[in-house]
Amino acid sequence: MKVTLINPPSPYLDNDAAYPPTGLLYLAAAIENLGHSVSIVDLTGGGDWKQEIISLGSDLFGITCVTPNFGIVQKIASLLPPGIPIVIGGPHPTFLPEETLSNIQCDSVVRGEAEVVIAELLNDLEETGEPKRIYHGGFVPTESIPKPARHLVNLHKYHPGGEPATPIYTSRGCLFNCAFCSKVTGRTYRTFPIDRIVEEVQEVVNLGFDHIVFGDDNIGIHSSRLKALLTAIEPLGINFRLNQDTRMTDEAVFAQAARSGCTEISFGVESGSPKMLKAMNKRTSVEQNERAIALTKKYGMVAKAYLVVNFPGEDESTVKSTIKFIDRTRPDKWLLSTFAPLPGSPTFNHPERYGITWTSRRWDDYHLTGKPALTFATDDLPFERQIYLYNLLHHSLRGMYE
Repeated sequence: MKVTLINPPSPYLDNDAAYPPTGLLYLAAAIENLGHSVSIVDLTGGGDWKQEIISLGSDLFGITCVTPNFGIVQKIASLLPPGIPIVIGGPHPTFLPEETLSNIQCDSVVRGEAEVVIAELLNDLEETGEPKRIYHGGFVPTESIPKPARHLVNLHKYHPGGEPATPIYTSRGCLFNCAFCSKVTGRTYRTFPIDRIVEEVQEVVNLGFDHIVFGDDNIGIHSSRLKALLTAIEPLGINFRLNQDTRMTDEAVFAQAARSGCTEISFGVESGSPKMLKAMNKRTSVEQNERAIALTKKYGMVAKAYLVVNFPGEDESTVKSTIKFIDRTRPDKWLLSTFAPLPGSPTFNHPERYGITWTSRRWDDYHLTGKPALTFATDDLPFERQIYLYNLLHHSLRGMYE
């Protein structure tokens, strides 16, 4: 059977081709292991993707869908050749399967991780010609997840962070329950063996990369595992970037990361206000965030802070606390996101708990960067107030770094 997996464009991003479609690469490897032919069509990076879609041929189309590109996935599905089954996967159909089936021209949706359940779907197609409406992927054990089929895309066309690099993931799932987050991989934290990660590093080095992005949000939540990984990759002589939770403030790990080739660590700081960190259920403190940034800079690595504005409860005083925090700690880089109650998140599932009185169903507005999303309202955060607070923080941050 010939399977075509489609990565839709994301025009709300400054560069939607920064990262390869790694989720599809994992799924493609699972399909290849079942003996089927698979290709990946990546529609990011501009160009006339509509014409490319119309000319595709396959026995099965699979499209990944995040909430803000729901409308584009609708368009892609409507343009695909008729009579060929279409399956939609990814975060949006995981949390809103029936709505996806009702509003996108497709035959099935897959909820959760698909590496194992894809075998059932393909078997149904071969035996009956008709897939089920909903497949429940759940959370896949790491031993059942193949290494991504990196040979199916040109990895060198992607530049995460604006430089030649490629991502590697060392785990799935997240132990935490931040109120703004929807987690398609769940709270069950699963790690890949260190020797497998080293194999992947060696593979991408052989492809010509000497810079890697470890894409996990919390790669060092267990400092002993991160130390073991750093020890294993140090002899390879690569440079790499990490995403890290600020709960891990073991100075020895920061020192070892720098020795092992780490050039940058990004942290989900979110806010400089204790009130907002509590409202978001971050379970981190301003002091932990300060220490993480300071230790990163102490050992000569670039510190990047991810920030969120307009979570329910935000006001002028909390925004000014964030401005003071950034002015005090001076991370080398920052990225400001605007809050949106993403499907699957506690704020979407229980808006009344957060004082949310209105939630948009216009999915194209659920972008997180670039401008206020304006996807919700509370009594204290009408649209006008959200715009004001976003501009206050954004302009203040830009002014500090000009």
